[in-house]
Amino acid sequence: GVFVFGGPMPATLKSRLPQIIAEMEPEISGAMKVGAELIEGRAKERVPDAPPVGEGLVAAIHVEEADDGYSVVAGDSKHFYGHFLEYGTKRAAAHPFLVPAKEESEDEVLGLVQAVLRGL
Repeated sequence: GVFVFGGPMPATLKSRLPQIIAEMEPEISGAMKVGAELIEGRAKERVPDAPPVGEGLVAAIHVEEADDGYSVVAGDSKHFYGHFLEYGTKRAAAHPFLVPAKEESEDEVLGLVQAVLRGL
């Protein structure tokens, strides 16, 4: 037998991926910001309460938006010593606060992002 197709041309398939990605980005970004703020709060709780370190550095721990997400920054131009406290020096023992806050928060941050993805 001979098969002859005589109907209209089939519709062209168009990818919805760009639209899906555009819808996901603000949702995931929001979850990442909440996660960064969670880490920020936990890092502030872990800074030793000893002057002159504690008070100034706690106030200087903040979330910054970057091209690829958010960063938790420990310090500013006046309170530049967060890395000395985190990792120690030849003369001072380390008092980690930022890395443990990140590690403690990883599962929760991942859960926030997963919840967003499930909701899309």
